[in-house]
Amino acid sequence: MHAEQVTEPVDRERDRSPLRWYVRLVLRYAGRGPYLEVGGDGRLLRRLAEHGPASGVAPSAGTAARIRAEAPGCPVHRLVDVPDGSFRCVVAIDALGRTDDPEQDLSDVREWRRVLVPGGRAIVLVPDAAGRGAELTGDAGAGARAVRRSHADWLRLFAEAGLSVQREGSDGLSRGPYGRIPTWLDPRRLPARVQQAFGSLYLSPGEGENSVFVLERPN
Repeated sequence: MHAEQVTEPVDRERDRSPLRWYVRLVLRYAGRGPYLEVGGDGRLLRRLAEHGPASGVAPSAGTAARIRAEAPGCPVHRLVDVPDGSFRCVVAIDALGRTDDPEQDLSDVREWRRVLVPGGRAIVLVPDAAGRGAELTGDAGAGARAVRRSHADWLRLFAEAGLSVQREGSDGLSRGPYGRIPTWLDPRRLPARVQQAFGSLYLSPGEGENSVFVLERPN
């Protein structure tokens, strides 16, 4: 398991649209729960619970308490304590790439495979060090979480963990700023906004800041 991370304060208004998109991706590409969210702070977990049984994962008692406060009624576990084959969907937004240790990420993804039912799916968003967002910001927009791993690197890691890729794409230029144009005026953000509005995944790998994968545990 990852060591507990220190997170920065979140602009909730700015974050609302991506959260809606993540839920729509889950419903479109994974369907009904039960859901297991890993690496979250409770805000997405609370929204997932509106559509089916949803549980969270926390590395410490303190983090678990914060998640429970944000998502009342949702169970929170240590990942190692989750029984095999007990979830239809794992949701992992920014849960990987927080360290420069690929073995740690590989270990975590293997745990996700373990807790999924055969045919279960994982919706995963990870930083793309070779994507257009990293190119425009010089990695500044990705923050300290970003590691030097490209979309192709992630593909190899997921294959080694035993998960097959059902769909792959990008979040687009979803954050910014990308140069001198104010973020809210930047036309390069439009494709990402349209993708979010439709709740789909059609932008190609490399077009944004993060890679998005729909993974499946083989039967």
